Amino acid sequence: MPVVTIPFDFEQLSPATQNSIVPIAIPALDDDGSKIGWGWFEAVERVQNPLRGLARAFLGDVWLVSELTESAVKSLWRTHREDYGRSPSTRVYVQAKWLARDMRAGGSRNRRGLNVGLEALDRALHEKILTDSCDYQEKYCIDMDLAVLGNRLRDKNLEDIEEILLLVRDGCNWKEIGKRLDRDPNVTQRRFRRWMAKGASLLGLD
Repeated sequence: MPVVTIPFDFEQLSPATQNSIVPIAIPALDDDGSKIGWGWFEAVERVQNPLRGLARAFLGDVWLVSELTESAVKSLWRTHREDYGRSPSTRVYVQAKWLARDMRAGGSRNRRGLNVGLEALDRALHEKILTDSCDYQEKYCIDMDLAVLGNRLRDKNLEDIEEILLLVRDGCNWKEIGKRLDRDPNVTQRRFRRWMAKGASLLGLD
């Protein structure tokens, strides 16, 4: 079966450069023998380093990136075919992130039982980023998640919620957040809590 290797120019790289990169190998055909839309492979190349980061951070082995990415691409291809959406690379990353969580937890049902509720998002961000300053790979994955979430919030005209999330990520308390936004901190906190309770499901994040 033909295979697409990412980066696309991997075979033209010097041996030293090849040895420094974990290539991502994905079958060019789906399980039915049909060609997968090339746009999905281009999307993978744009987020290849974050995908390697997912395999390293969630699965403990960067060499599992090909298995993880293949599953993500095939799933997206089955669902969307050549409808790549506004950001196919974001779709690939988000799909791979869920699959990585499933693989780590032993399946999607187990993973759902381990998810941190959005009502504790500010606490989780503190625990994962602020108190674990040496886990740079996990911080990188969280930052990628926040970037994806930020795009969705902007699409919903919720720029203030995005700004609150980033301030929480940076370790600000509610008094500081209120001052930064020039708003009453209690009102700001209540709005954030209401969004987590009601609005998050609208974005497919619960």
